[in-house]
Amino acid sequence: MTTGGTPSGDAFPNDPWESGTDHEDWGQPQAGDQSYGQQGYPAQGYGQEPYPGQGYGQQPYPDQSYGQQPYPNQGYGQPGHPDQGYGQQGYGAPAFGGGYPQPGQGGGPLMTGRVSATDAVSAGWQMFKNNPLPWVLITLAMLVASMILGGFSNSESAATMSLANILSIVVSIVFQAFIIRGALLEVDGHKPAIGDFFKLHNFGAFVIASILVGLATIVGFILLILPGLVVAFFLYLTYHFVVDRNMAAIDAMKSSVNAIKSDAGNLFALAVLNTLIIIVGALALGVGLLVAVPVVTLATVFAYRAITGPSDFSRAATSAV
Repeated sequence: MTTGGTPSGDAFPNDPWESGTDHEDWGQPQAGDQSYGQQGYPAQGYGQEPYPGQGYGQQPYPDQSYGQQPYPNQGYGQPGHPDQGYGQQGYGAPAFGGGYPQPGQGGGPLMTGRVSATDAVSAGWQMFKNNPLPWVLITLAMLVASMILGGFSNSESAATMSLANILSIVVSIVFQAFIIRGALLEVDGHKPAIGDFFKLHNFGAFVIASILVGLATIVGFILLILPGLVVAFFLYLTYHFVVDRNMAAIDAMKSSVNAIKSDAGNLFALAVLNTLIIIVGALALGVGLLVAVPVVTLATVFAYRAITGPSDFSRAATSAV
């Protein structure tokens, strides 16, 4: 069973051998005939790159000054394995808030384990603008289903009303899973089509997690409301861990608490900002929700990914298509 979030270890995050500090840095030559202060063969001055025929003080070939990045287009500390896209698991993995560098999506900033509320919303807006149609369609389907079931919930028949309320809860859970799946793909750089939202693989755990989170929140609200808000806040990322990392419900709840604790201030600011966006969308004759719901969802998943680091979800999801 998967446990509490992104694994961590004693080795450097990008060390392919996960060997810690007992080995030389990856990429340095291991050949013999090295004298003190020099790198490997042949005949190279201290601190220079291993290109033949360089004297002390000369620049390494080609046109690469000291401190520049090695070929090809690889930043310091990034994994040396080819064909590794944003959102895929690297060599090793960071703990919550451990600063795994990630490129911001939709014009967002470089993510390093923490997130700005305004940056997350800005990134959510940019991603929505770049791929609006499937997001409008999935949100419209969710709103229409909720309106239909809401009409039956006002029935004079107690049985009809009860059934409509139960179905309304089920539909809400189902669509929440759908949009989280789509948002994970979007944030990881794979623009989802409308069909990509509906391919769930861990729905049973998602339902159990929804029930447990709902019960915990209700108990919190019974205790004078404020505890319910606190519980809802710290368990909010439970669903993301279930979908993204295929976690069981209890493990996902624990991981949500740990993840939110790592950057609670910024995530609380994001929760407030998201609430305001939803309110504004609802006031715009309800039509604004077709934009507000996707932007809020994408902003939250953007923050989730920034804090917890990359996973194999999107690679596995797209390779299965």
